[in-house]
Amino acid sequence: MNLRSLYYIFSTRASAGVAIILLLSVLGLTNANAQQEQYQQAQQLAFSGRHAEAEAMLGLLSAEYPDYLPAALLRAHNLAWSGKHGQAIEAFQSILQQHTGQADALVGLAYAYSWSGDSRQAIEAFGLAIEQEPGNTDARKGLGYAYLEARETKPATMVFEILASEYPDVPEYLIALGKARLMAGRYKAAAHAFEQALAMAPSNAEAQQLLARARAEGAALELDVWGGYSKVENDSRTGLRLLQALYRVNSRYAVFARFDNTLSLDNLDFVNRNANASSLWGGLLAGWNGRLATRLEYGLRFFPERNTQQQMRIEQVFYIHNGLSARLGGWAAFSSDFPTEWYGYAGLYIPATSYLALEPSYYYGQDGFNSVNQQRAVLAAKLLLPQGPEFTLGGFIGKADLGIEGVPDNISGGYLLALLPFTDWLSGQLAVNYEKGNFAEATVVAAGLKLRFR
Repeated sequence: MNLRSLYYIFSTRASAGVAIILLLSVLGLTNANAQQEQYQQAQQLAFSGRHAEAEAMLGLLSAEYPDYLPAALLRAHNLAWSGKHGQAIEAFQSILQQHTGQADALVGLAYAYSWSGDSRQAIEAFGLAIEQEPGNTDARKGLGYAYLEARETKPATMVFEILASEYPDVPEYLIALGKARLMAGRYKAAAHAFEQALAMAPSNAEAQQLLARARAEGAALELDVWGGYSKVENDSRTGLRLLQALYRVNSRYAVFARFDNTLSLDNLDFVNRNANASSLWGGLLAGWNGRLATRLEYGLRFFPERNTQQQMRIEQVFYIHNGLSARLGGWAAFSSDFPTEWYGYAGLYIPATSYLALEPSYYYGQDGFNSVNQQRAVLAAKLLLPQGPEFTLGGFIGKADLGIEGVPDNISGGYLLALLPFTDWLSGQLAVNYEKGNFAEATVVAAGLKLRFR
């Protein structure tokens, strides 16, 4: 149809009504096309992570077409994906006020609650979504994860057992099932789920790490013994470095005791005098939930010619997402006849690939002997092999503000750590460390055994 045809239709009374209807249809089709085009552009922006641009476009689209449900849903989802969980919750609730029981809005609302940390509300919203659409896999999966977040292991296990049986070729459900079993203390069953996931996806880093954790935590009692050789400048010493016993009370808590003799072997003064400065430690490991874990330690260090020194250490680990975690911690040692020593640190665990992770960290503190500030930056790479061996290679640089003529302020060094499983209950350990310190160069070669008793 061309402009001349339209003119002819309008010019005749008989065709006026038809012409008006036709014109409105053309205009409506044009608006619908423009609306759909804007929606698709906003969708592409949201899916590619350009959430601010998507929000700007969706705001205009919603203002122009307030009754266009797909735009309202996409806007709410985009807010949730960008971390604006409170605004997303409000947006989904507004949609549900107009469209009661709308399944996509209920699922989106549930995920927004879950990502905001409100697992109780998330469980309720996922349940409502499943009532509307019993076969909604996204809602069922989300419900399982919400149960995991709430540490409700029985319903989480049930959800993921069903999903894993319905979708046997999806490793995600097996990994989630393993997590639920691991949280419940069913270590052997958890390891079996992770092994099944790795059979489908051998390079999955999360499954590898969780399998190693299931095997380790499956032991109620764990013993470590280390011995080694230290060369400090021109002197050397060989002996017992460390003994540790760890007992797992349950899947969340463990207690440990440790004898630490490393200072006796690695300190230039003690090596020269063939003296000992050993420590006794006791501590607690607490996994509060899937996002937080804490390490608390208290110890006594015994010197040959000084009062006993008290030591305290605390570390908080924050599990962020997909293996990424952050840690903050500090250590302090004090006695009545010696200046207080301390340091604080912060670090990250960053999965780079399915088998490689990076561990950058920074330390800052004060040396008790010289009473000067010290700092060091550390970067390590951890290699995790599917069969269980772990290798960590790291290096560090640092500085101590000594202000002593002829004594360098800079320090540097590197280290290698290895864990080599021989059987499910026995592993070998190896450590090599080199440090160029302010007053001496030191090289340490140590070896140990790790025994696990179920």
